[in-house]
Amino acid sequence: MEVKGKAGGVLGKEWGPDFAGDPVSFEVNAQGNDPLHPTGTFHVVHSNPDGSLVAEFSGKVSSLYAVDEVGIVTGTIDRADHPGVPLEFIGKQIALTVYDGGSKGDRIGWVWGFFGAPVSRVQGTAPHFPVAWGNFRVHGAAAAQAGPGQGGGPGHRGLGRQPALSRQSSPSAAGDSAPSSERVDLTSDATGTNVLAVLGGTSKTPDFSGDPLRFTVAARIAPGDNALQVKGGFHVTHHKPDGRVVADFQGRITCLAVGGPVGVATGVVTQSVDPTLVGKPVSFSLKDGRTDRLGWLWGFTPTDEPITDCQSITPFYAPDWGGLLVR
Repeated sequence: MEVKGKAGGVLGKEWGPDFAGDPVSFEVNAQGNDPLHPTGTFHVVHSNPDGSLVAEFSGKVSSLYAVDEVGIVTGTIDRADHPGVPLEFIGKQIALTVYDGGSKGDRIGWVWGFFGAPVSRVQGTAPHFPVAWGNFRVHGAAAAQAGPGQGGGPGHRGLGRQPALSRQSSPSAAGDSAPSSERVDLTSDATGTNVLAVLGGTSKTPDFSGDPLRFTVAARIAPGDNALQVKGGFHVTHHKPDGRVVADFQGRITCLAVGGPVGVATGVVTQSVDPTLVGKPVSFSLKDGRTDRLGWLWGFTPTDEPITDCQSITPFYAPDWGGLLVR
């Protein structure tokens, strides 16, 4: 996996009077086979319109997970100069979500630990910022049907094993797994910000290989509302081929962030066949791209990485049927 390149642009009016019009640049050089043991560096520069420095910082990459054209990189700052930001930078964590859009344009999103935002390994927000110059290149893991760690897949075992009922998840009734020929009608409100996924297939995780999975995620932010004013919910089920229930839980979405064709939603379980899951956090990532992909993390055990509002893993699962929309 690789995330490389240098690109930037000018912050828009949504950044408020303090930062609107400021030029920013991002340089990333990260590579690795194991998401928790990559190599590489990052370098970020934020200036005033007159060229004077607001903040410049760099450091080493600590995690990397890339699939198709989306990659999430986290790291730790080890050098910084920030005359315009009177906070501690050294030792703070950061997360960068990079979208390699090719001719449609690259994007990047960020989470800054020096502003107090929590950062968990291989998790980031949506790539909300369209770059105006430069280029990012994302080379993702091949055929990433099952994701790392909680999703069960290549490399990411260091995040802790999940209980069986939370590894991969789908159909709400025996035999509910739709055939690959099924066409799901996906529609979304023409206004606001929307994500919608109705999809499924079979698990590629060795422990659950061939088990039917089904996911439904639907969320919307009305025009003028913010990420925490989202309305929506999710339903995840996982059965054995003979119909036995492995997992069946649902809940409400509590935060939604969208950048281009990538969305990130977090939520909380409100109903489950396992009552101990009620109140537990979950996160989903959605990519509406060359190949639709869904990612997920469950905060069901004390060993799981913390799940933070509007942050999730890189979308990794390519469904056998159904699809998704990010608008």
